[in-house]
Amino acid sequence: MCGISGAFGISDKEQAKILVTKMNDRIAHRGPDDHGYFIDENIALGHRRLAILDLSPAGHQPMFSNDGQLAIVFNGEIYNYMDIRPLLGNYNFKTRSDTEVILAAYQQWGAECLHHFNGMFAFAIWDLQKKELFIARDRLGIKPLYYNHQENQLLFSSEVRSLLESGTIKRKINRNALADYFTYQTVHSPDTMVEGIYMLMPGHYMKMNAGGITIQQYWSPKDNYSKESATKNYDEVCKDINKLLTESVERRLISDVPFGAFLSGGIDSSAVVGLMSRVQQQPVKTFTIAFDEAEFSEAKYARQIAKLFNTDHHEFLLKP
Repeated sequence: MCGISGAFGISDKEQAKILVTKMNDRIAHRGPDDHGYFIDENIALGHRRLAILDLSPAGHQPMFSNDGQLAIVFNGEIYNYMDIRPLLGNYNFKTRSDTEVILAAYQQWGAECLHHFNGMFAFAIWDLQKKELFIARDRLGIKPLYYNHQENQLLFSSEVRSLLESGTIKRKINRNALADYFTYQTVHSPDTMVEGIYMLMPGHYMKMNAGGITIQQYWSPKDNYSKESATKNYDEVCKDINKLLTESVERRLISDVPFGAFLSGGIDSSAVVGLMSRVQQQPVKTFTIAFDEAEFSEAKYARQIAKLFNTDHHEFLLKP
């Protein structure tokens, strides 16, 4: 988990720097390893880093393209970045990070680069030559991206609290969103509980320049599904699901730091842990939150799964 923030349309560089610094500090918990800024005419970008790939200082953000024309702040992970690198011609990569692959891909394909990415992401790219901001969110909206647009100014961040920290947005309840919450126990995107703050929808990107703002959908589930299983029998479908799940888990094990799995004891997390134990040699580190109230705690089921797959299990008791 990293954190990104930024402002477009603030001509006073010092004012923009103060504003984005405040926003970035508010999400320091998202990235304790490093932080950085890029401040230029009408643009300010901030980043908080949790280092996962390429832990060296070369992975610092904001990161710039080889020609210095593009600057990026990125939260997430591109699982197939090593497959994309060979497609990017003679680009001279200076890091082993997926961040630089996004930069090179955007430089070569523009917004079409999104169709090449398999991952979870929210990123913003500033084109110094075109004076244009490009912001994109992954297909299913795993990584968050919130924004506020007022006249010719745009603020964006990984969290609502960061936008509020800017001091430029009124802390006013969105009454429609409140009704949503009381009715459905959730607020439907793109609305948030704060009036004037919106979420960039999954599978969408945004462009902002002197001419204004445009938001475009680049992917939707209803237009991207397969009917192949309709002609297959039950055993074949089960085999396909096993293969797809295994490949998905394998992709997410790419990391330069240790990692583990949250194990609730339910079907989903148990299946993931089982597949992790199948594809990695070391015992999986599993973590469970337990409760004193037996009717709410699934700890006993998590212990059974941990024993079944011989994991390095850690249980934490949560109290009032």
